[in-house]
Amino acid sequence: MAEVLKYNEFKEGVKLVALLQATLEQMDVMKDTPLHKQSIKKLMRNLEQKIERALRGPLGALDNEDPELLSKIQYNIELVLGMDLEELAMLRQEVDEYRNSKDK
Repeated sequence: MAEVLKYNEFKEGVKLVALLQATLEQMDVMKDTPLHKQSIKKLMRNLEQKIERALRGPLGALDNEDPELLSKIQYNIELVLGMDLEELAMLRQEVDEYRNSKDK
């Protein structure tokens, strides 16, 4: 039971790092617009680094166990960042259909 909780905590931590990374990359896209704030980006980068340090051991262990997983995560982040709003809606529909088929 403790291993399941630890795995879930790690999985959610990886999602957090991925989301922060995606947000930082999207802020770069928004550079030279009123929505881009360097001070916020700096705070987020600092937070991302602290979270990555906290996850370094588990991420290293995961990378040793499945070296391609972190690359797959990065690829998927880049894929989502490249989508427009219509494609994101289509992705959500596909994921929902997949999850529903797993539940049956």
